[in-house]
Amino acid sequence: MSKNGETTQVGQLPATFPAFYKEGHRGARGLMPENTIPAMLKGLEVGANVLEMDVYTTKDGQVVVAHDAYINPDYSLLPDGTEIPATDARRYILHQMNYAEIQQFDTGSKYYHEFPEQQKIHTYMPLLDELIDAVEHYINIHHLPKPIYNIELKTDPEYDSIYSAPPIDVVEAVMAAVKSKNIQQRYYLQSFDFRPLKYLHERYPEVPVGFLTETDSSFEDNIKELGFYPAIYSPSYEMTTADLIQKCHEHGLKFIPWTVNSLDEMKSIVDLGADGIITDYPNLFKELGK
Repeated sequence: MSKNGETTQVGQLPATFPAFYKEGHRGARGLMPENTIPAMLKGLEVGANVLEMDVYTTKDGQVVVAHDAYINPDYSLLPDGTEIPATDARRYILHQMNYAEIQQFDTGSKYYHEFPEQQKIHTYMPLLDELIDAVEHYINIHHLPKPIYNIELKTDPEYDSIYSAPPIDVVEAVMAAVKSKNIQQRYYLQSFDFRPLKYLHERYPEVPVGFLTETDSSFEDNIKELGFYPAIYSPSYEMTTADLIQKCHEHGLKFIPWTVNSLDEMKSIVDLGADGIITDYPNLFKELGK
């Protein structure tokens, strides 16, 4: 909030941001193993102009790209290639492991029943700076437009010091990783957790903020709790209404719902006036005419 108690507005989005956000969720989760370098490159190959990814900090303070707080046995294998036992389903907590150990797990060879179209490939959880290097190299050699990086901060009040570092530590680690790369104003940070977004707004007001939600809380209540208008409002796609989109636009916010995986739903949401879509299948954007 501002000193007079009014909700403040984030500045304009950089000119580097697209007119319509074609976001590959976890890279291209429907086509390649999620949150891996191959998934990000596949997303670019099929037309995404924004790459969405999730991050945690490791025991040794590095920023690893992963959605789950632990190595997920649904699509991961132990370093020796065997299954993770059911009894160890949440044993391998990223925040309590050094990255050198995390890197040994295979997160791409195991069949993942939720995404049967995924191409299987032996791969691993990358570091954020390594992923950025790989993407930048790929777009240079293939002469592709420079993408935006949408980095989700996976913090939660219930997880502090167990599954995740405190929010301030996560923000600072991510900012250090991003600033070490020459991507200038081609990124934004998002979260479901109000705390890192509030800190980010205070400490790095120039960085665009995306607010994620899937609760029954109203737009007004979310903004009141956040204390400022984020640049991007990203609800679960089932929450999309013309009224909600209008509220966002009235305050200068982009409306970008997640995770929209059917062409018909994409068309419906675009017709309502959405500014972009987050999807596991960025290959659908061509069929959408975007």
